Amino acid sequence: MLRSTILSQMSKALSNSKFRLKQLQELESAINWADIEALVEPHYASSSLKLSMTSVKTMIRIYFLQLRYGLSSSDIEESLFEIETLRKFALITDAKTRNIPNEAYIDGFSQLIAEKDLNSDLIKAFDSQK
Repeated sequence: MLRSTILSQMSKALSNSKFRLKQLQELESAINWADIEALVEPHYASSSLKLSMTSVKTMIRIYFLQLRYGLSSSDIEESLFEIETLRKFALITDAKTRNIPNEAYIDGFSQLIAEKDLNSDLIKAFDSQK
């Protein structure tokens, strides 16, 4: 009950807030996405995650949304279903369930980042935009 209430409040805040939209626009322009993608892509391409239709660009952006809003994998999955602004930022053009990665896939991406010791580089890029 508490989790759904928090998600509902967050959904309203994120989808209706010009401030949140501005935050995502700032994040969009502050991060060198090409460099981050070049860092992650070789590891992603050689992993079992690549079997999915989800692009590395989308997964990196979801990872950054998790960092920005302190969301767990299940919370970001649910938020992506509910909040169009987040889907657009993550380059998800179709809200149908097939195009939004599930919690297990998001966890797998986070594990890949940790296993390949990419956390510090990604967090450094994230922190540089604050």
